[in-house]
Amino acid sequence: MSDATTILVDTDLERDDAAAAATGLYLRLVGDGTISSVYEVESEPRFRVLDERLTEETGVYAIGLHASSHRWRDDEHGGSHLIEGGPENGIFCRYDGSFTIRCPECRQPLAPGDEGSEALEEALAVWCDAPNSAYVACPGCAAWTPLTLWRSPAHDFAVGHFAITLYGAHLRSLTDGDHDHSATLLRQRLGDVAGDFAVVYAKA
Repeated sequence: MSDATTILVDTDLERDDAAAAATGLYLRLVGDGTISSVYEVESEPRFRVLDERLTEETGVYAIGLHASSHRWRDDEHGGSHLIEGGPENGIFCRYDGSFTIRCPECRQPLAPGDEGSEALEEALAVWCDAPNSAYVACPGCAAWTPLTLWRSPAHDFAVGHFAITLYGAHLRSLTDGDHDHSATLLRQRLGDVAGDFAVVYAKA
């Protein structure tokens, strides 16, 4: 199976609402037979896709549901539930940690280690503890804007408190305009009806 992953990141949802969003989606996907109720891989919990047609059409064999500051645990009813704590910090990027993002005001690119990237690196550190205070100063136009508004042209970075990882494929049609019907249906099935979630391509 491919180790490619496509991550859909809700960059707007508040941290206090992330666990409810992840739980609601879990219950819906378990209820309609899309995923197993029990997670696999303790270090990176994911739910096996039971819908064989979905896997055949998209290559997605498992789905991970992320909520900042929460982790999945087995429950006494043979299912899973979220509890507080855990490593989820709401930062999603490529497997090697490198990325480039653009200023939402002037579109200047910025990457860690670039000249003037100190504010970006500080914002990443602040995000984990006080996300509403994570602002980045653009070295080009000097505008201070929230880290959540900075987008990656290569789709290799996003921050958000609720995210969905699709294991098994890079669903490039979500970002290249090919309008793949099965990928679009999956995105809507996962609750991103308007296509507003940021997309990150990574590896498991």
